[in-house]
Amino acid sequence: MVNAMSDGCPERVLVIGDDVRIFLAVVRSLGRAGKEVHAAPVIRHSPALRSKFISAVHHFPCYADDPAAWRASVLSALRAFSFQLIVPCTDPTILAFDAHREEFAGYPIAIPKADAMGFHFDKEKTPELCVALGIPVNDSARISASNIAPTLISRFGLPLVLKPRRSYWLDRLDTADKVWIVENEPELRRVLTVIPEPSRYLVEGYFEGSGVGVSVLVRDGEILHAFQHRRLREGRGGSSSYRVSEPINEELLRACRKICEHTQLTGVCMFEFRWNPSTHDWVLLETNARFWGSSPLPLSLGVDFPRFLYDLLVHQVRHPAVQYRVGIRGRNLVLDGFNLLSSVRNLRGGRIGNWLGDLADFLTQPIRWISGRERSDSFVSDDLRPALWECASLLSSLRQRLTRHKSSQPGRRRSEQPA
Repeated sequence: MVNAMSDGCPERVLVIGDDVRIFLAVVRSLGRAGKEVHAAPVIRHSPALRSKFISAVHHFPCYADDPAAWRASVLSALRAFSFQLIVPCTDPTILAFDAHREEFAGYPIAIPKADAMGFHFDKEKTPELCVALGIPVNDSARISASNIAPTLISRFGLPLVLKPRRSYWLDRLDTADKVWIVENEPELRRVLTVIPEPSRYLVEGYFEGSGVGVSVLVRDGEILHAFQHRRLREGRGGSSSYRVSEPINEELLRACRKICEHTQLTGVCMFEFRWNPSTHDWVLLETNARFWGSSPLPLSLGVDFPRFLYDLLVHQVRHPAVQYRVGIRGRNLVLDGFNLLSSVRNLRGGRIGNWLGDLADFLTQPIRWISGRERSDSFVSDDLRPALWECASLLSSLRQRLTRHKSSQPGRRRSEQPA
């Protein structure tokens, strides 16, 4: 049943995005809360759009192609449907709204205040703030044309990380810059030649440990809700595909609180740390002041960040803190499968046995779904269509790749192939 405002109109929310992790988690949360959810995707045939919780779909022009057309189209939809909240789930859309704040000033858009944007979306400004606040970070520096491999290795060691200062730039919102983890000098020399604009990249040492995320909901710098997860598997320099819920580490939460108070943040944010379990040393890597890739896990455990954010911003309602279960795992089926397969190339010696164990763990997921020990990002009992479409799309993509591979193989002429 759709909630209604006092004038009889439904409570409508516009969620901008289309992926099966962040966007779909937000859509499901708000749909279950009885909101009339409208979607604005970039990919028109995304499996996430099959969710039963989506009431309407709006197609806006691509900002990178025509900013004026994008602004006009979005403003037209906002005037026509009187959304109670607009939730951008992607960095490009957040940056576009930030660039045109004056034009959208009269609309309830869930993005940080202008003076907080740099601290939360610029990976160079974030560590600068951390140093001022006494929060541990990696030593880093901006890459320049004069940097040469031996100099960087001498300062940062190996492996080292080359990462963009921003995942997206306003003048290039159609592509995300890549993170490189470099193991040796020849690889570093090669990467330095292919980075298109070195000044937009940072170099830093690689911190050995596990990826830990602390996710929060904040009002004027005060943390109202917090959730912690640890990455169990991730792509090389990419996002996590498999993670587990953990108790809140008070030391990490203190670091989050310092940054939230300094920026007077209102909204959601995920703080990404690297934690060494042997030494208990840690560093803060970056912050994401938007919904994050592991959002389905806290949502499945009752820490309903999208609904809590909606009620806070629209109704000024604060929900009590949730005592969530720890040790519960969450996995993105498709992404984790790709990460598991891609890790084969790095196997050496005794690691093969560990990889086979990971494969068995991957294949027996449904058993743990039934027992409640593991949650799926996309497979949920009350909204199965997105997951089924995701699997169908994956199989179709694999068939196409196999067909192209076979057709490119040398051998008999086409006329000689059996029917």
